[in-house]
Amino acid sequence: MSDRMNDMLDRYGEVCTRTVAARILGCSVGKIKNMIGDGRVALACGGTMVDVRSIAEYITQPRQIDELARQRRMGRKWSV
Repeated sequence: MSDRMNDMLDRYGEVCTRTVAARILGCSVGKIKNMIGDGRVALACGGTMVDVRSIAEYITQPRQIDELARQRRMGRKWSV
């Protein structure tokens, strides 16, 4: 496990609220909802909390994760 992930798990635990996730990533809660919707970050606890591991992964690989999310969005747009 990476040092960043260990640090984040020590600070925030396994899960956090959408508000805390927004604070971690420096964005709005609305953007967090969009990121959850397109799979850039994951939900936990029955969809009530955000998985901190997915936030750590996003922080370490934002371009790759954004590109995968873009491809998924484009695939949905053109699928029948």
